[in-house]
Amino acid sequence: MMYRTSVVDCIILNSLANSGVLQTGDTDKINSFSAALAIQRESTKFGTFNVPYSKYKVFSQPVLVPVCPVYKVKQTYHANPYIRVGKIDILGVSSSSILHIGSVNDIKLQSRVKHVRNFLTNPNPESEEEET
Repeated sequence: MMYRTSVVDCIILNSLANSGVLQTGDTDKINSFSAALAIQRESTKFGTFNVPYSKYKVFSQPVLVPVCPVYKVKQTYHANPYIRVGKIDILGVSSSSILHIGSVNDIKLQSRVKHVRNFLTNPNPESEEEET
């Protein structure tokens, strides 16, 4: 892999959260994972509230990674060794996403989110209760 120097004059990043990454410089491997359980309740009961991730299949199911087809290696010559950017303005980087400036050899990103809405009465009486 031929590396080039990345030059950025200005980065404005409003929010970086939940396993989000701002990476400057060349990187060999990035492996980022985020798991979130978002529970919305119509009525709040104060006290201990603990729901384990293991209760929901979405957090334990294996990730099916597609097999990439065989490809030909391309050789490239960069006459200019710099990638130059004036300004990057980003609202937010979150949930296992990356703002990466530079070269990266291998990258794997994974985000798993389960939204649970708990109502006193069923807002959609025609549907059955959701399975966990």
